[in-house]
Amino acid sequence: MHMRQERGVALVIALFLMAALSVVSASLMFLSQTETYASLNYRMMSQARYAAEGGVNKAANFLLDGVQYPVPGTVTDPLSNYDRTKSPVVCVAGCTTLNAPVVLSWNASQSNYPVAAVRTAYAAAGQGTLTAGNSTLTYKTTATLIAMQVFDSYGGTQNVVQTWSVSADGGIQSVSNAKVEVVATIETPKVAANSYAAFATYSGCDAIQFHGNTTVNSYDSSVGPPSGAGNSTESTGGDVGTNGNLHIWGSVDVQGNLYTPKSGVGNCTAGAVTGLTDGGSATVDGSMVHLPTIVNFPLPVFSATPPTTTVTFDGTLMSNPANGCTSLGLTLGTNCSYNSGTKTLTVDGNGSDVTMPSVVVAGGYTMTFAGHTPPANININSLTGSGNIEVAANLVTDTGQSVVMKIAGKNSDGTDMATPVDLASMGWKQNASGAASRYDAAALQIVYGGTGTISMTGNPQSAATIYAPNANFALQGTADLFGSVLAKTIDNGGNASIHYDRRLSRDFWVAGNPMLGSFTWNTSQ
Repeated sequence: MHMRQERGVALVIALFLMAALSVVSASLMFLSQTETYASLNYRMMSQARYAAEGGVNKAANFLLDGVQYPVPGTVTDPLSNYDRTKSPVVCVAGCTTLNAPVVLSWNASQSNYPVAAVRTAYAAAGQGTLTAGNSTLTYKTTATLIAMQVFDSYGGTQNVVQTWSVSADGGIQSVSNAKVEVVATIETPKVAANSYAAFATYSGCDAIQFHGNTTVNSYDSSVGPPSGAGNSTESTGGDVGTNGNLHIWGSVDVQGNLYTPKSGVGNCTAGAVTGLTDGGSATVDGSMVHLPTIVNFPLPVFSATPPTTTVTFDGTLMSNPANGCTSLGLTLGTNCSYNSGTKTLTVDGNGSDVTMPSVVVAGGYTMTFAGHTPPANININSLTGSGNIEVAANLVTDTGQSVVMKIAGKNSDGTDMATPVDLASMGWKQNASGAASRYDAAALQIVYGGTGTISMTGNPQSAATIYAPNANFALQGTADLFGSVLAKTIDNGGNASIHYDRRLSRDFWVAGNPMLGSFTWNTSQ
C-alpha cells in the first residue's frame, strides 16, 4: 500500500526540473541579449565619439588654415573689433551681439564673429557626415575664442596667436540617443625665436657640423659683456638643437644640452639618423634632450620687395654723392650721408624703413647702418663685397638699438641667389658706446627666408642674430660669433666658438607649432 501511494512522483520531479531548466535557459538567453545590446551600445558610442573627434579636427583645420580663416589684424577684421583683456575674448564691434564672447558655430545664426564671410565659411566647415560601415555619422562643432595675443614677431612684423575651445557633438544619423560631446583646446603658442646658440631645421645627417676647436657657451648682454669687467659668461646655456644630426669633427665642448627628435649616438645614415655623431673629441656637458617632434619655424614676412639690380659702392659711385645715394635707393640728406674722407656711407632711415637693391661694398669703403629703437628695418636684396659693414647707435643712449636686415636674395628671374649675404670677405662690427652694447646680439638681426647660403666670419668686437630657417649658414675663420644662428644647415668650418646671448630668449618671439590639448569627452542625451 505504501509503495502504491508514491506512484507518479517521478513525473512531478521531472516537471520541477524542466521548470528550473527553463528558468536557467531564459536567464542565459536574457544575458546573451544583454551582452548583444551592450556591444551595440559600445559600438554606437565609439562611432559617435569618433565622429565628434572628426569634428574637432575639421574645426582645427579651419582655424589653422590662413586661407580659410585669416586671423584678425587686417583691414576687413581690425584688432579693434576685439577686447583681448577678457577670456573668452569679447566682441566689441561688428558682431551680432556686442560685448559677448567671440563664437563660431555650425549654425551661422548662433555665431558671434565680426566678419560675415568667416561665419558663413565656418558654418559649412563646422558640420558634416562620415560613413562607418552601414552607418552615417554626423558632427556639429562650435568654437569659442578663449584668448588672443598680439606681439611683434622676430623680424619686425606683427603677429597674432589665438587659443580656441572647440566643442563637437558626434552622433549617428536616425539614432537620437547616440550622442557624444568632445571638447578640446586648439592653441598656437608664442615661442622664443632664438632659444639656442645654434639650431638647424634640416632633419637629416650633418645638419650641424662643428670642426676644429670650438666651445659653445652663453652670456647675457643685458647684464654685461662676455669678458672683462661685468663678465656675464656662463659654462651653461650654450644649447644646440637640430631636427636631424649634430656631427662633431674636432675638439668641441657644448656647454649645454643637445635637442633633437633623433636618438642614439653613432654613425648617421639616411635610413637611421642619429642625434650625435662624434668624429673627434666631443663633450656635451648637458643632456641629449629628445624633442617630441620636428620643430618648424615660420618663414619671415617682408613688407617691401627690393629691386634685383646690383650697385657697387665705391669711389666711382660716390663721385657724385647725390646720384650715388639715389642709385642705392636712398636720398642724400634724408636717409643717406657720405664722408669722402673716411669713405663711409651712412644709411639712417630715422624711424622709416629703407629699401635697397643688391649692394657690393668695395674694399676700403665702409657702409654704416644706424640702429634705432624700435629697430631700423633695412629691406635689401643682397649684401656682399670686400669692404666693411658697421652697425652704429646714433643716440646718446644706445641700449636696445638695432638694425633688422631683411634679405630678399632674389635673382632677376625670381629664383633664389646662391649667396645673398657674404660677410666672409668683409670686416663687420658694432660701433656702440658701451662694452656690453657691442655684444648685444640683437643689434644686427639678419632675417632671410630663401634657400641660399649665408657666409660670414666671427668677430671679437661684434654680435649678430641670424634667422634663416631655409638657408645654409657657413661660419668661417677663427674669430668667435656672439649671438645665435637658426638655419637649415650650420657648418662651423674653422675654430670659431659660438657664444649664445641669453637675452634673446626673453625678448624675441615667433608663433610656434599649433597644439591640440585639454581633450575631454562625455556622452550626452
